[in-house]
Amino acid sequence: MFANLFAYDSHIHTTYSGHSHESMTVQAIVERRSSLGLQRIAITEHVFDVEDLDRIVQITAEIPPDEENVLLGVEMDADARSLDGALVAPTQGIDWVIASFHRFPGTSIWWHDKSFREAKEEKTIYNQWLDWVHKVIAKARPNVLGHLGAMICQLSIVHEFDKSILADFADILQNCRKYGVAIELNEAMRKKISPLQKDTYYRVFQLAKQEKVKIALGSDAHSLSQIGQYAWVREIVGRVGITEKDCIVPEKG
Repeated sequence: MFANLFAYDSHIHTTYSGHSHESMTVQAIVERRSSLGLQRIAITEHVFDVEDLDRIVQITAEIPPDEENVLLGVEMDADARSLDGALVAPTQGIDWVIASFHRFPGTSIWWHDKSFREAKEEKTIYNQWLDWVHKVIAKARPNVLGHLGAMICQLSIVHEFDKSILADFADILQNCRKYGVAIELNEAMRKKISPLQKDTYYRVFQLAKQEKVKIALGSDAHSLSQIGQYAWVREIVGRVGITEKDCIVPEKG
């Protein structure tokens, strides 16, 4: 583990995402790591469908082979159609796998699209999501679950991380511990959730610390200025008392 808890970034996107800043080339990201003095980063481009693996092949070719501390990663979606716990594509040869949930369970509706309310009753969505997360942990066994809970924060039944919501997260974390899956403390998530959700999300990491589930710090950077920049992350780290021993750093596969 690094002496400095914030000396790495496990979640960075490139121009290949199609929604990152045009400056986010692999070369520029590698150079940015050096200029910031970060000891390790993982480049983790989105794979929403199997065709998106072409992005990862291209990134692989662009990471200099002598860059020991620039890891090939991926932010890969869990399969929202099958809901069987599989990811949308194979992960062989990838150092760091973040499993994420960007489409509502059993639909092709994106997490930010309010039309999900026309597709299913919210309680059904919540219960399907919960079952789905458990299946992903047990079957896919990624290194880490990305921005866990971002999707259900769109549901009006999830006001804050309290009571029954936390009980469900405790079950998730117990399963994470069983299968050796970490959870991500994601800087960008603060922009995706309501003020009350944001104010109470730290409780998830209190549970993670209690359950001895590893925590991965990630900026979810889509621009060079966001790489390695932690504000909300630092706030939660301080509030919960997260230390180096509570965290996991990406390693070469």
